Amino acid sequence: MSGCGTKLPRVTAPHIPGLTELRPLGAGGFATVYTAHQAQLGRDVAVKIDNRVLVDERDRRRFLREARAAAKLSGHPHVVGVHDANITQQGTPYIVMELCTGGSLADQLDARGPLHHEQVRDLGIKLADALAAAHQEGVLHRDIKPGNILVDRYGTPKLADFGLAALLDAQGGSTVTRDALSPSYAPPEAFAMAEPSPQADVYSLAATLYTLLAGKPPRPVPWPITSFDQLGEILRRPVAAVPGVPAAMHEALARALHPDANLRTPSAAQLRDELIDPMRSPTVPVPPPPKSKKWPLVAGAAGVVVIVAGLLTWNLLDKDKAVAQGPGAQTTQTQPGGAEDVPPYLKKCDSGFCIDKSTCFRGITNIGGMPAVSRKVGSCADLHYWEAFAGGWLSGEIPAVDSDELMASPELKDVCTAAVMKANSRPTVDTTGWEMTAVGFKDGTRNYFLCLGSQPEAGEVVTSAFGS
Repeated sequence: MSGCGTKLPRVTAPHIPGLTELRPLGAGGFATVYTAHQAQLGRDVAVKIDNRVLVDERDRRRFLREARAAAKLSGHPHVVGVHDANITQQGTPYIVMELCTGGSLADQLDARGPLHHEQVRDLGIKLADALAAAHQEGVLHRDIKPGNILVDRYGTPKLADFGLAALLDAQGGSTVTRDALSPSYAPPEAFAMAEPSPQADVYSLAATLYTLLAGKPPRPVPWPITSFDQLGEILRRPVAAVPGVPAAMHEALARALHPDANLRTPSAAQLRDELIDPMRSPTVPVPPPPKSKKWPLVAGAAGVVVIVAGLLTWNLLDKDKAVAQGPGAQTTQTQPGGAEDVPPYLKKCDSGFCIDKSTCFRGITNIGGMPAVSRKVGSCADLHYWEAFAGGWLSGEIPAVDSDELMASPELKDVCTAAVMKANSRPTVDTTGWEMTAVGFKDGTRNYFLCLGSQPEAGEVVTSAFGS
């Protein structure tokens, strides 16, 4: 869904200051796009209005932060411009954007079939340059696909929908949803819950360009995946050459589609340069078809593949003692009720279990219908956003909900509180107004949770407010 398409009949729409004549243009799972007239400047625009109500101040700040990230790129000729962003009186967020009238590349693909390789090469150069500019500004796209590349009235292709973009220096405050994941365009590490990266965007752009050439993605992923082996086999497949496409162009795309992020084309700028001049390509061979049937651990996944309840099952790994969501080494424990029956990283205190040794995390990943996950840093002296302050055992499996829903569940709502956080903080630290959430983890055959706190607008820090 985007700011381009065929106009639909007029319907009732929320009031947006300065805009009139709102007409629906398209609708997706979470938002509706309208055309509108901006009377002050006498121009037509597109306005994307989210269907969800933001009642939490933290969510409002996150939305406006993401909008500012998108607005940073508005001057690039191949990025859809953002004119304004705010929240309606009903609490729904909206973004006012440049109106594109040429549809998306997905529309063109459906109507006309695959594009000529010279046209795709030209598109690739322009879009890779836009992506390089975004990365230079510290902005990730996260969902590049043909439907998110729009064409304006002059025929200019533009990257759209940076609504899920995250500032590289604000990853801890951002989340990823399952609805944002386009499986056939997502890099392998995305399925292992790795943090988004520039290399992931490079993969998605290359997958998009390949789709425009072939009429189908390089590695089509059926969704939802029903087995671990199936997903691993799909993501290991070699990229087939498209008839008529020059070998140098195919090799450039195949390098950018390498399943290992460490061996992938490292930047959008390099992909752009390789498309401009194949002689700039490094002497790195295109990956051959793999012989091993084992799952290739992706470097960006920190060596841990996260298997989520409802998507994949651990018995497919033949590892009875595998830890699905552990933040680090396991802690010795006795049977429930024993003297040492304390969850990892915690100790007994007046409020139940509070953090023992300072334990910190980079970011939190939320994928709809799956348990939230988070990546622990080696030490709280390393850059991080979230700090554990309390926790406890879970009575059953880790709930397949996002981190905020987990915190609000009956089992946690009286543990992950501002009062508990304040009681467990160091005397010199004032945690008033801190954000809070919670994440569940596995420890052997049992599950536990940690309550996490973060100082709003502080960004990455190297200090800790809790524990020793």
